[in-house]
Amino acid sequence: MPCKPAKARKLLRDRRARVIKHSPFTIQLLWDCEEHVQEVTLGIDKGSHVTGFSCVGNGQILLSGEIHHRLDVKDKMDARRAHRRSRRHRLWHRPPRWRNRASSKRSGRIPPTIKTNVQEVIRVVRKLPLPISAIIVEDVQVDIARLNNPQLQGSQYQDPTRLDENLRIACLMRDEYQCQSCRKKQIRLEAHHIQYREHGGKDMLSNLLTLCEECHHKLHQGKLKLNVSGVSGHLDQIAQRTMQGKSHLYAMLGAPTRLATLFGYQTATWRKAQQLPKEHDVDALCLATYTTGERVPYQRERFFTISFRPRQTRRRFLDVPQKGKGRVRYQVNEQLDGFRKGDIVRVKERYVKQINSIYSTGYLAFPRVKGEPANARPKDCCLLERGRTILWERKTGEDRQETSRIRHGS
Repeated sequence: MPCKPAKARKLLRDRRARVIKHSPFTIQLLWDCEEHVQEVTLGIDKGSHVTGFSCVGNGQILLSGEIHHRLDVKDKMDARRAHRRSRRHRLWHRPPRWRNRASSKRSGRIPPTIKTNVQEVIRVVRKLPLPISAIIVEDVQVDIARLNNPQLQGSQYQDPTRLDENLRIACLMRDEYQCQSCRKKQIRLEAHHIQYREHGGKDMLSNLLTLCEECHHKLHQGKLKLNVSGVSGHLDQIAQRTMQGKSHLYAMLGAPTRLATLFGYQTATWRKAQQLPKEHDVDALCLATYTTGERVPYQRERFFTISFRPRQTRRRFLDVPQKGKGRVRYQVNEQLDGFRKGDIVRVKERYVKQINSIYSTGYLAFPRVKGEPANARPKDCCLLERGRTILWERKTGEDRQETSRIRHGS
């Protein structure tokens, strides 16, 4: 469980603990204490580009963060296909072979992009330095069983004073989060009743239309007219974008730990009831506390941004041969004095960096950070961890505010 930095330093100084990980910094006690394991609930807001997670225990957020998924898998698959085709054309003496890949013919196969996305979440969960006792995952954004029956009971999320959150999100998803009048996106959107409720209109998806706030006001003021009707065919879109890879994720996470799921509209209702901002880690916090109804203070003291670094590449040579050299190898410097790309090192007894590249001039290159060295010689570096592929970055408050400002365009 988390402790103060001063206590961690004292335990390490007295040799009563040892360092397990440097990021997130984790120590392990060298004696058997009370043998009492505290319960920690993990909430996961699964997304296609960014996944939020939050570990809640003892009425506080113990660890939270955002998992930024790799988006280069499809491009790499296309490049590999092109290289194989080129190599096959060069082997003119070999008879053509088709459908000889066992993975593409295996039953129950998951596409590589979806499988990579799911495996990244599983890898991070297994690396969390906390005793996870329960996992709650956001299943889908819409409960299809309640689309045409908003009065269905059995949950505490319902708010009778406004449009059912389940229907509103389903309407926005069906219209691809775009105003159906001015066609604008990335603005505040509202669900409009085509036939007004005061005229007998019902709270059904076929009677709803997505409009921006400005067009919605103009329509009710009589300044705008629309000749539209309900749109169908949304169920197939919902199923396609939400269910692929879910069974694999649940099977892997639910095997060692108790797992439960919630609908996205339940998360949204609980978040709005607490007046919390719309962030991935906030949704994960609401998932972890929805069942108990506990109001945990939202903070980002132990917030990490997680990304991934490919360990290897199948590319062997550069595309264009060089004059006088012929085909040149893609990776010339694989290691230097025992250091490899991806290693975590301490530079000049002060900076903790990761090796991004190895120069032919005999220098190790690191990500560029203002005020810190961008490269160093191997003699000035001390190896901490070997070849890490999961990158944990702990941002300061100013960095997160700047990122949020750029994201929202303010």
